[in-house]
Amino acid sequence: MGDEYNPFKGPHLQAPYPFFAQLRKEEPVTFSPMLGMWLISRLEDIHEVLTHSASYSSASMLTSASQLTPEARAILGPGPILHDSPLNTDPPAHTRLRRLLQRGFLPARIARQEASTRQLANALIDTFIHKGRVDLVEAFTYPFPMHVILNMVGVPHEDMNRVKRWCDDLFGLIFSQTPPEAQPSMARGVVEYRAYCADLIEKRRREPREDLTSYLVHTETGSDSLNTEELVSLLGGSLIGAGHEATTAQLGLILLNLLRKPERWQALCENPALIPRAVEECIRLEAASHGMVRTAVEDVRIGGVMLPKGSRLLLLYSSANHDEAQHPDPERYTLDRTNLHHLGFGHGVHYCLGSHLARLELCVAVELFTQRMPGMRLVPEQDVGYHQELLILRNISRLEVEWPG
Repeated sequence: MGDEYNPFKGPHLQAPYPFFAQLRKEEPVTFSPMLGMWLISRLEDIHEVLTHSASYSSASMLTSASQLTPEARAILGPGPILHDSPLNTDPPAHTRLRRLLQRGFLPARIARQEASTRQLANALIDTFIHKGRVDLVEAFTYPFPMHVILNMVGVPHEDMNRVKRWCDDLFGLIFSQTPPEAQPSMARGVVEYRAYCADLIEKRRREPREDLTSYLVHTETGSDSLNTEELVSLLGGSLIGAGHEATTAQLGLILLNLLRKPERWQALCENPALIPRAVEECIRLEAASHGMVRTAVEDVRIGGVMLPKGSRLLLLYSSANHDEAQHPDPERYTLDRTNLHHLGFGHGVHYCLGSHLARLELCVAVELFTQRMPGMRLVPEQDVGYHQELLILRNISRLEVEWPG
């Protein structure tokens, strides 16, 4: 069945869950020639991989999905596209980087961001609430998480568009199958992005401020301090890049799933206390973080299938979130589940560092929309434009909504 799978177009993009159910039942471990990876679809097997990090490496996580052209490689220079980050390292290197970074994302620190997060969300809603109709992706889900993370790291908001373009270039070269003719301009964007991040780091070395960049630059001294390459990778990739891409995608999918069924939306308008559970159930139903890549560092057995050392695995989080063994009646939206566990933020040593921030943003956005635009509804018969240029991230291109004046 693996030879049928194409996450980039067709039914596996638009509605992958029936295919995933078939995978779990008939071929839970199967090879995809197109991707050159083994598809792992059951929650039990995915947990096994994520729990035993010594046998399954993340080091190739940021290996380019494209065959880079000589011109693109020359522009990027020697070494990896992005240097070590928590996403593509294994213990003990991962342990060190995560320890230094996670202090900036402690729950107490994130809780202090709530007031500014609400302010940013309200300011964006103010720009279109009088219009009666808007594309929420363009007007809100795209800029909101980017504004939040730029505010935290100390990047001027007027730089948002070019930073976003650079992030698209970076993740496009890493996770997408980019055509050769597009690679040189994207490579130049990555080089510009590295230089921008390095310049910001040097500014904070000289003049620290109350932001995450200053914290990272000055958090440690001596042999354990972060070098410039590590700081550029953490700032440009882990904080700014990963810090908005997944949240942008997830917020759009959550609003789509809530507005698809007006009774879901109405229930939250009438009882805002349900919003946190609704957010978690929507992530389980349709996670933006579609999967994650691992490489077997030894011969392994998964789901009864022997895989040789060096095998690359695509862990299908979106399939695991619908696994009947964990979630009875998995296609049904319900806030009464006794176990709302999902893989929307991963599992194990690579569990998402930004999960507290993402949950804050998602809940604040839904809450403010239910308060300020309770009559919001989907524009009928629209194509939301599912897309998955990035192998591990599923998104929508537009979300047209309207509301009474």
